[in-house]
Order: sequence, then structure tokens, then C-alpha cells
Amino acid sequence: MYSLAKQLAGRMKEIMEIESEIAEAESVSKGEQVVRNLEQKRSDLIKTFTRDELLVIKTVMNVGRSERGYRHYFDSDDVELIYLSIELNEHELMKKYSHFLVHKTKQELADGIEYHTLVSSFLKEGMEILKL
Repeated sequence: MYSLAKQLAGRMKEIMEIESEIAEAESVSKGEQVVRNLEQKRSDLIKTFTRDELLVIKTVMNVGRSERGYRHYFDSDDVELIYLSIELNEHELMKKYSHFLVHKTKQELADGIEYHTLVSSFLKEGMEILKL
């Protein structure tokens, strides 16, 4: 699974790039149609992945979400990332965080990625932790 994650690193970065474009388009108010087109581009990209590839991407996101600590400040939107030591190796992390995902269908995995609002941050963090 880890070797497939290494192979998919470039395509995962494509998802993050499209999401950056979406965030930029929303911040400078380029219009709803531009944002919808970019969201469709991201959706189309996600649909090109196989079930196994989606499983790997979702696993990388889960590693990024769960393997670090986050401190949320309730009086603001600030979130601080707390760097915790990682005790498992890359293969063990992939196995741990894919454990329940193996039972999901391709559509469930795709929907879980497509409709998640923090895909880029979780992917980026997961890729950093897994050294992808």
C-alpha cells in the first residue's frame, strides 16, 4: 500500500493544487461559475482514481488528520499543529489507518474525499508524515 502511495504522490498534489485554485477563486470573488468549474475539475480528477487508489488517498488523509495533535482556539479560527513524535513506520501507519476503509466501496471512498472540506491540509500533513 505504501508503494502505491508513493506512486500517487503527484496525483494527490494535483488535488491539492485544484483546491488551492478554488480557495483563491473564492477569496478574490472570481464568480460562482469559476468556482463550480474548478470543483467539477476536482470531482472529475477524483473519479479517475481506482478503488485501490482512493483507498490509499483516504488512508493518507486519515494519517494526516489523526497522527498529529491539533489545538483549536475557540475564540478564533486559529488552529495550532502540535508536532507529536511518530512511533510507527510508514507501512505500519498505512495499515493502521486503512483498517476500516477496506470495507468501503469506490463510491463511498470518492465521496469521502470529494465532500471533505480539509482534503488538502490532511493530504499535505499525511504526505509529510509518510515522507511521500
